[in-house]
Amino acid sequence: MSVSLSRIACVGALATALVLSGCSGSSGSGAKVASDCKPAHTFNTVSSKKLTISAPDFAPFVSKKDNTQSGIDVDVINQIAAMECLSTNFLQVDYSGAIPAVQSKRADVAIGDYYRTTSRAEVVGLSKAMYVDGMGLVPKDGVKDIPTVITHNVGTVDGYLWVNDMKKLMGDKLKIYKSNVEMFADLKAGRIDVGIDSVPAAQFQADQNKDAGLQVATANPDDQVGASVKPAQVGIPYTKDNADLGKALDDDIATLRGNGKLDQIFTDHNVDTSLTKLDGDYLVQS
Repeated sequence: MSVSLSRIACVGALATALVLSGCSGSSGSGAKVASDCKPAHTFNTVSSKKLTISAPDFAPFVSKKDNTQSGIDVDVINQIAAMECLSTNFLQVDYSGAIPAVQSKRADVAIGDYYRTTSRAEVVGLSKAMYVDGMGLVPKDGVKDIPTVITHNVGTVDGYLWVNDMKKLMGDKLKIYKSNVEMFADLKAGRIDVGIDSVPAAQFQADQNKDAGLQVATANPDDQVGASVKPAQVGIPYTKDNADLGKALDDDIATLRGNGKLDQIFTDHNVDTSLTKLDGDYLVQS
C-alpha cells in the first residue's frame, strides 16, 4: 500500500462504474454539532450540515475499526469539520475510488495521504499542504545517508517517488515489494537490511512490531534521489468548482498549524512532527 505516482493515473478519466464499485457505503457520522456553533466559513456541501469524506483504508492516515474512523488525516478533517460546525460522514472507498467520489460530487473531500500533483489538480481542487510524505528509512544499523544505504540489502514498496532513482543507483539489487507488510516481514527476518517507506507508514509498522526494535529515520537529503530533497506534499482533494470550500480548507489548515494542533496530531500518532514543516508550496509534476 503506497500513496504514489503509480496511483495518480487512477484519478483521471475513470468511469462512474469504478466510483460505484469502489465504495462500500457510509461508515458513520461525527458527533452532533451544538445549535449555537458559529462556522468559520460559509460554503456548500453535498449534504446539508455535513462534510462528506471519501476515505480508503490506509493506516496510519485513515483506518476503520468498529465503525469508527481514525488516523492522522481523520483527526485533521475532524478538527476542520468542528471549526465549520459540520458533522462528518465518511464514505468507505477503495483507494482508487476516493478521488472519483469527489469528482462525481458524492463526497466533498477525500483523505488518505493524497499527494498534491499537477495531474490531480486538473480533476479536483487541492488544499494547501498539511505535511510532506518523507522518505523513511528503517535500517538495522542506524544508517541515514543514501550512499551508505545502497551498500546494504535494501527493500522498498512499489510506486513511491524515490523508487526510480533508487533503481538507477542499485539496479536489480533493490528488492521491490507490493506492500510494506511484506517488506517489514523480510526486514524482521533479516532478508533485507534496510526498508524504505513513507515516514508515517513506516512508523506505523514499527509500532505494530515493537518486538523487533525497529527505528524509523528520515533519509538525509541527497541529490541522487529527488524525493529525499523535495518530498511530495499532502493536501485535501475537494470538489474542483467549490472554491469556497477550498478557501475554508486552506484557512483551517493554517489555523491548525498555527495553534499547534497539527503537530499534536502527529505526536499522538508517534510520527515525526518535522513533516508538518513546509518549504514553500508546490505540486509534484505528474
